[in-house]
Amino acid sequence: MKTVSIIFGVLLAIVAGLFLLIIQPGSSGVLASLCLADGSEYMVTQRCNWSVEPYTVAFYMRPPGGKWGWCYIDHEANRWRDIAMTYDASSDTVTVTKRGIWQAALDRKRNTFALGDSKPDREQAAPQSYFEPEFPFPR
Repeated sequence: MKTVSIIFGVLLAIVAGLFLLIIQPGSSGVLASLCLADGSEYMVTQRCNWSVEPYTVAFYMRPPGGKWGWCYIDHEANRWRDIAMTYDASSDTVTVTKRGIWQAALDRKRNTFALGDSKPDREQAAPQSYFEPEFPFPR
């Protein structure tokens, strides 16, 4: 019986260690933000779910004086790091990159939000919903 308890304890420690290594819990908040000259605000947020769906990643947008709009990015994501947002005035597009790799883009002219891993593979109307972000816009 003592051997079974030891084996169970070791397996539990391995599972907990793998959870911490793979999921890397914590780091909820704003990953990147952007405020344009016209007063429009954009941000990417990440929330640790403390579950088998480690992180929820979202994109928020707000026109000057308007309400926050939301677009889905991912709900089963591993921890996102090195996030950047850029604006291209010639195409009127806000782009999100992760570690320098394209992840999403908002086409402000067409009000569409494209998603993909290194290139667009689906596009949806933007915003998908309206609600306040769970984290404040960094000032």
